[in-house]
Amino acid sequence: MSQETNAACCKVGRAIDSYDLFEFDAELRTRRQRGSSLRDLATFTNTRILERTLATAEADVVGDPETLYQILTDDEIRQSRRTEVESKLENREIDLDRLRRDFVSHTTMRHHLQDCLDIDTSRDQHVDPAAERGTIEWARARSEQVIEESLSRLQSAGDLETGPLEVTHSVRVTCDACGESYRLHELLDTGRCACTYERD
Repeated sequence: MSQETNAACCKVGRAIDSYDLFEFDAELRTRRQRGSSLRDLATFTNTRILERTLATAEADVVGDPETLYQILTDDEIRQSRRTEVESKLENREIDLDRLRRDFVSHTTMRHHLQDCLDIDTSRDQHVDPAAERGTIEWARARSEQVIEESLSRLQSAGDLETGPLEVTHSVRVTCDACGESYRLHELLDTGRCACTYERD
C-alpha cells in the first residue's frame, strides 16, 4: 500500500497524516530492513512527532527533539527536570496531553507494519526475558511515580496534610490454579509456582 492510501489505517497512519510526516512509511520500511526493532521505530516516530510539534509552535529553542523526548518519557529522568521541560513547552502553547496521546507504542508499530505495510514482524515475536523484566519493573516504578504525583497535588491543594511521603509499591501475584501467592520478584527468580512442583 502507498502512504497516500493507508494514511488513516491505524494510529501510526493517523499520526503520519496529522503531522505531515512526508514519505514516512518509506523511512519506516528502510529502517526495518536495516534491523531497527519495533521499539526503535516507535521511538523514532515519536521523536518525529515531537519535532513537528516544536516546528509548528516555533519552539525549537527549548531543545533538540531526541533529548526532549527522553526527558518526557524516561522514568530515570528526575521529576523536577521533567516538570521544568513540560512547563517550557506549555508556555509555548504545546498541548502535552495531545502530544502524549499521539505517541505510539511498539505494539501499535507492529500493527502498522503488518496490516498497513505488509511487513513481516515475526522476528520480533520471540520473548526476551531481560526485556520483559525491564518492562515489569518500569510499570511498577511508573505506578509509584503516578501515586507520588497525585499525593503531591493533594498536598498542594491542602487536601492532604502530612510530612514528606515516600511511596513503595509491592506487587504480589496469585496463581489461579493452585492459589499460591508470591512476591513478584520471587516468582520471576524461581520461574515456577507450586503447580509445577506438584507435577514434578
